Amino acid sequence: FHYFNERSVELLDAAGSLKSWHFPEGDDDGVGGPHLLGTCRMGNDPSTSVVNKSHKAHDVPNLFLVDGSSFVTGGRGQPTMTIMALAFRAAAEMTRMAKAGDLAG
Repeated sequence: FHYFNERSVELLDAAGSLKSWHFPEGDDDGVGGPHLLGTCRMGNDPSTSVVNKSHKAHDVPNLFLVDGSSFVTGGRGQPTMTIMALAFRAAAEMTRMAKAGDLAG
């Protein structure tokens, strides 16, 4: 956990951040950390969801939200592998759309 805190601050400094902070270190074994989930529900109906199954936003052309925001809730354990799988699916859809000329330019 300490290593990642240090690298994160280094990255922020290199990017020119004016202020940075991190979660305090404590009894964490180094494998945890917060995962922000929710707020952008996945679904087929734009009136009840933000993104479709490929993480493409219903209302904003060419916007793909590839993170944990489409999870309505978190299950037990780390969501990282699920987020990665969804990112691969979104990337495949972006590639398919680009080849078909379906991305707005």
